[in-house]
Amino acid sequence: EIDRVAIHEAMEQQTVTISKAGIHASLNARCSVLAAANPVYGNYDRDRRIVENIGLPDSLLSRFDLLFVVLDQLDPDLDRRIAGHVIRGHGYR
Repeated sequence: EIDRVAIHEAMEQQTVTISKAGIHASLNARCSVLAAANPVYGNYDRDRRIVENIGLPDSLLSRFDLLFVVLDQLDPDLDRRIAGHVIRGHGYR
């Protein structure tokens, strides 16, 4: 919850407030934010909204200009072949 408040401040007011050792400072935060999230229930449910799938509030998601949903198509054979390729590539080092 504390992280969400900090992200809201940085994205909305473009400042970051720091309080350490009795010193309080408000710093400018001019940057781009790139974020990634996994589905709350382990698998993305196409019948639910993005907010319900990743568990972030609308107020935070509305701060992003673009949202991309990347879905993994469930295919055990393809997953096995990819895993084998990765293991072969790292097995003889």
